[in-house]
This record gives sequence, C-alpha cells and structure tokens, in this order.
Amino acid sequence: MSQSAARKVFRWDQLPAIELLGGTMVRTGFRGDDVLLTFNRIQPSMQRWEPHHHPFDQIVLTVRGRQLLEIEGEAIECTPGTIVRVPADARHTGWPIGDEPVLNIDVFAPPRADYLFLVEYQGEYPQSPKGEDAPSAYHQLPARSTFSGKMMANPGRHLFRWADLPRYDRFNGFMQQAGFRGDHALLTFNSIPPGKERPEPHNHPFDQIVLVVAGHLQLEIDGEVLDMPSGSICRVPRDAMHTGWPVGDEPVLNIDVFAPPREDYLFLTHYQKDYAAAAKH
Repeated sequence: MSQSAARKVFRWDQLPAIELLGGTMVRTGFRGDDVLLTFNRIQPSMQRWEPHHHPFDQIVLTVRGRQLLEIEGEAIECTPGTIVRVPADARHTGWPIGDEPVLNIDVFAPPRADYLFLVEYQGEYPQSPKGEDAPSAYHQLPARSTFSGKMMANPGRHLFRWADLPRYDRFNGFMQQAGFRGDHALLTFNSIPPGKERPEPHNHPFDQIVLVVAGHLQLEIDGEVLDMPSGSICRVPRDAMHTGWPVGDEPVLNIDVFAPPREDYLFLTHYQKDYAAAAKH
C-alpha cells in the first residue's frame, strides 16, 4: 500500500487476514508506533494450543463468545466484556468453550516482531526480516492432549469486567472513563452518552489507537472528520490535533490504546495491584 494508513478508518472484520490451525482461527492485525493489536476470530472447533511464553506481557480482551485462558496451568473463563493480563514469561494458552465463535483482541507492546507481517498493509512501518533471520512464531500447533490443570481459584488478580472497572467522570462530564494497563501499554474504556457536542481538539507527543466497540463516533484528525461505526479502528498520529464525539441516539463505548502508558492516566489503574505504586505518583 503506497498510502499511509494513519488517519484512515478500517473495519475490524475487513483487515487482511491469515488462517491458522486448519482454518479454525482467522487472525488480523493493526499497529501503532509502539503497540500491535491482533483480532482473533476463533471457531468453536479449535482445540487447546500447546502453552507458550514470551518475554513480554499480553493483554487479552474478549469481545464475543467464551474462552478458557490458561496461565501457568490454571484456567480462567473469559466471557464477553472481560480483560486479562498475561504476565511476561508466564506459560499460557487459550481455547473456546461453548457453541459460539470467539472474537478476542490481544495487545502487545512493544509490537512483537513475528507479527509485523500482519500489518504490512498499513504501509508506514518497517517489516520483519525475511529468510533465515526472520523471527519464528511462538505458537502455531494445537495440543495433543486435553487440559489437565485446574480452574483458577481466585481469578480476581487477572480477570476484570470492563463494566466493573473503577470509573471517573471526565472532561466536565463528557464521558465516564476507566483504565487497564500492562507493562508497556494502557487502555482506556470511554463511555460517552448521546448528544454530547464536539470538544475542542487537542494533541500529544505520542500516537493513539481508537477502537469503537458500540455506538457511532465521529473522529476529527487535523480538521478531517472520519466516520467510525461500531467495529472500526483508526490511528491518530503523534502531534496530530484531534477530537471525537458521538452521533446518533446510542451511547458510545470506545477503547483508546496508548503505548507507552501515558502518565496522566495512570490513576485510572490504581486498582491493579501490579502497578498500584506507579498509579499513585
């Protein structure tokens, strides 16, 4: 693609895709300067993968369907609207349960080198090396045995529901905002009621990924207004003047992704025990 993907809206379900595990998973990707997201559409027939690990953490959002996420031999049931952080170097895997397909979003910061080929269409970032020096995928094979671990007795340290995260009235009542972070990325969950007027544009010296989960958002970047319905994604480049507001009669839920975690939003994540000290500063 010769045209930069910045300032362009994409639909999650229309990104260039690859099939994995005999076609039981379809994976797409989207990245920012310092973070990469994968969208994983998983059929109910997909089996448990062999556990794997990597030297960076991973944030897992379940959007549709139900899945078990296994971390160090203990499994957590993830339902729609939940979020989990897999710590760096923890052995983990996941697989669907029930009869419905799963859609989950994984967040990796910094962008993992073996997934850069997924975002080649964006045309604005260097790709992974090809040939003998190319990094290999961390996991591609389903397990040959069933799960032999146990359900996690106290998943509260790992599993959170988006709707139950501590919320704050923000920007003179324009939205309610909650947050969740990993080692190198921070997500905000922005609930905006209908009828809110366009705020004044602002900018910051880092980029921002905007996902619309529900409702309809208008996103303005450097004076250009972009239409973002539910299931869309866009990247706001660093230093670009931008703002957003809801359109229509439905409330908007959008998720913003910042990497590295922006310091003025750390207070949103004070409840996360792994980062409580940083959130107080």
